[in-house]
Amino acid sequence: MFEQGFPIELQNEVHNVLRIISTKTYNDISIGYTDEYNNEQYILLDGSTITFPYRIYFVDDENAYSMLKSKEEKWIYDCIFSRSCDGFVRQKHLNNLLADDLPEWCMPYILKLSSEYVIEILADIYGFMSNRDNSLFQVFCELNPYMFRYAYSRMTSYWNEFYRNDCYKFHDYIGYKLFKQCFGYSKRYDNLKS
Repeated sequence: MFEQGFPIELQNEVHNVLRIISTKTYNDISIGYTDEYNNEQYILLDGSTITFPYRIYFVDDENAYSMLKSKEEKWIYDCIFSRSCDGFVRQKHLNNLLADDLPEWCMPYILKLSSEYVIEILADIYGFMSNRDNSLFQVFCELNPYMFRYAYSRMTSYWNEFYRNDCYKFHDYIGYKLFKQCFGYSKRYDNLKS
């Protein structure tokens, strides 16, 4: 499953990472990842597509991470663990990703995190992207209009459910600012036919 989450030219690096990922899971559950939302495919700027699990349940292992040899292997590990069932692990690996100039194949993972409910993660992404040139990320979003609209809708639902009392005006919400200012969300995405 994880092989499908990265460009074909990175398969050797993906296999290196998969060899060292711990097979231990949180609370010893019997599955390592979920196939939920497995139909989400993202088109990369080179035209290839990737897909990845909604959540993984493998335990993050600092020793395994320290064994990674290349920057690409670390990015792959960080992308995989950005799907962790543990929000603190997701945030840690997001921040590892945000510490560098990212390759475009990390963009789907960042977009997916942007659609979720952990406001601290949204703030980290916004803090990273708000003072950068995001034109390539916006092109990525344009290549994936349905996934982009879906991510925006999820972010909006989480604002409504968890943050509306603290941030009554949606336009002041960090998630809205992230999608509007950094990702280039506009009304034209609302008019897409499903």
